[in-house]
Amino acid sequence: MRIGMVMSLPFPPREGMGFYVWNLSRYLTKQGHTVHIITRGGAKETQHECVDGIHIWRPAFLPVYPIHVHLHGVFVDRLVQQLEGKIDLFHLHTPLVKQLNTRRPTLVTVHTPMKADTGSIPVTNLLGLLIRLQAPVSYQLEKGIFAKAGAITAVASSVAQELGAYAIDARSVHVLGNGVDTEQFSPVPFDVNKKYPYFLTVGRLAPRKGLKDLLKCAAIVHKKYPDYRFLIAGEGPLQSELEHEIRELNLLNCVKLLGHVEDRKRLINLYRGATGYAHAAHYEGLPTALLEAMSCGRPVVTTAVSGALDVIQHGENGLLVPAHAPAEMAKAVEHLITQPSFAATMGKFAHKTIENRYSWHVISRNYVACYESLLQQTASNHEVLANA
Repeated sequence: MRIGMVMSLPFPPREGMGFYVWNLSRYLTKQGHTVHIITRGGAKETQHECVDGIHIWRPAFLPVYPIHVHLHGVFVDRLVQQLEGKIDLFHLHTPLVKQLNTRRPTLVTVHTPMKADTGSIPVTNLLGLLIRLQAPVSYQLEKGIFAKAGAITAVASSVAQELGAYAIDARSVHVLGNGVDTEQFSPVPFDVNKKYPYFLTVGRLAPRKGLKDLLKCAAIVHKKYPDYRFLIAGEGPLQSELEHEIRELNLLNCVKLLGHVEDRKRLINLYRGATGYAHAAHYEGLPTALLEAMSCGRPVVTTAVSGALDVIQHGENGLLVPAHAPAEMAKAVEHLITQPSFAATMGKFAHKTIENRYSWHVISRNYVACYESLLQQTASNHEVLANA
């Protein structure tokens, strides 16, 4: 098959959805399929390169907010017209992509619906206000994309349910999950005798990630277990606020903001070296970082929101705590500290969960089945119209 991936983020990827598209493309290419990724470029004309056998196309992107998606869509449509003869189907990844002007069938993967995503962001500053104001435009944009899609997939059951706001029946949505490269993100023996033990969090420094709750959790744990640190890897708009909060809570010796970790080997070693993984999100699709930590055999503590409920069986392969409840998260973290054998066993079950259900080997095969079904359905529809 010849597949055209379309996403709104730049390449090389720096966050969840970008890595999702890249890894899915890699595994599809390994299976003999041809993949074109249409991504975000700069102010220049469309740029093209081939990376690991995958065609990367970067149509121009002009950061003129809030009409940036529509402007980018103009350049994307021009490219789509050129590539259409080389593509069997297009695979769009939302949010923030525009409906394509194409005769080819389209499959849409919903990572987070904008209506739910923007609704989870508090209006406490200018950024939150601007995002909320843009929400109605994004909603109409997504409605058009979903209406034209030949098939819709979602990364979590909760995301499929949220599509009810777009008049989409969740039963018609294929929930395929997120994926992990289990060959890279693999476990090492669980070591509880570290000189500098730590809990890790990886993700964008954004309001919905619940990072201020995580800092409050760290403050509680630090009083009882001062040797334990909390490392946060990521970048985003809350950087300065979090730095201020760390100072206010006297956590300079406990919490460290690592910034974006570009080196994948370093990131994997951070996962492997952690006593556990702490995820405090208020809202999420299905967080890649949570799955990566589990794939590395780390015991995880996560808020019981969205996609985490698809993955975690409380007490078996992870611990679930309520959102907005730092004291409850602190109790769960302390349980991992005081019960290392339990934590190690839970980490083993976590790894098995990812290996069996969320490896890219599994996810990519499920996508191929969806592609084949969509192409067969499209061919049948054309045959019916031709005979009408």
